[in-house]
Amino acid sequence: MASTKNPKPKAARSELLGQIFEEISVITRRSTARARRLAAPLTFVEHSLLQFIGSTPGCRATDIAASFHLNRSTVSRQVAGLFELGLVEYAPHTEDVRQRGRELRLTEHGKAQLNAAQEAQRTAMFDRLADWSDAEVAEFAELLARYNKNEPEVR
Repeated sequence: MASTKNPKPKAARSELLGQIFEEISVITRRSTARARRLAAPLTFVEHSLLQFIGSTPGCRATDIAASFHLNRSTVSRQVAGLFELGLVEYAPHTEDVRQRGRELRLTEHGKAQLNAAQEAQRTAMFDRLADWSDAEVAEFAELLARYNKNEPEVR
């Protein structure tokens, strides 16, 4: 892995950071376009929310808002759309019988839709990386994990 020291002049580093931003933007645009082209079952927002709900047992809409740095009313509208599509439901009541702040979970339909969307995206990614060596894939995974590890707080 490359050294964390910066041997390049500031202008060159700035140019490289701009290039990285553009490449990440291309990845995002292609993923969204691929989902539309393949008639994938979920929009980017739906996929993001379902992924969070599915991977965060016991989460509430307020947890989504905090994690995504969004207004609670925005998340509430998005989650309402997931309910209308039959993708999420409230978990059975535990001790809290109030309507607000209830735990969310995926329905069987939501799980199937999320799995189908993930499979389409994984297949595309596997195809893109097919000619990469194992070492290149490992380094790419390590660098992406490092990039995503310490997200600064949004203010």
